[in-house]
Amino acid sequence: MKHLLGYIECPAIEYISDLQEKMDAVATDCNFTVVACSFHQFDPVGVTGVLVLAESHFSAHTYPEDGKVYLDVFCCSPDFSPEACSKSIFRHFKVDKASWQVIDRQ
Repeated sequence: MKHLLGYIECPAIEYISDLQEKMDAVATDCNFTVVACSFHQFDPVGVTGVLVLAESHFSAHTYPEDGKVYLDVFCCSPDFSPEACSKSIFRHFKVDKASWQVIDRQ
């Protein structure tokens, strides 16, 4: 089991539709099985989103005023590659800078 935690700097993500589109694309790339999702829109901008996965979860919290998104991807699939997941995040979120850590959960 691997746990990918960190933040990215990217173009501001202000609304649910923007975040959900990006998270869904990453979930597809990573072969995640999404069983539920929940998103909350902050006023005036900013979003928290969670994809509940059969394999665990994928959450994101946007701070558009800082151009940052904090991410948490926990997956118990033996096929999960944090490296491939981070590449997908870079592509779909158009990342400028990132800080990651990968934790092995045994």
